[in-house]
Amino acid sequence: MPPPPPPPQLLAHISRRLLRVRDTYVVDVVRQDADAALLIAVAVCVIRMAERED
Repeated sequence: MPPPPPPPQLLAHISRRLLRVRDTYVVDVVRQDADAALLIAVAVCVIRMAERED
């Protein structure tokens, strides 16, 4: 039987800030081995899906 997978680790902090007229999202990549472009793409997708539900 294989060993259990390691616990999930934080890859990035994503925060929303209202600056000027438009919303600004900040992605702070925590781990050096994380793919920053992929994390930004995932954040954009999640935000767009959440906006559709409103």
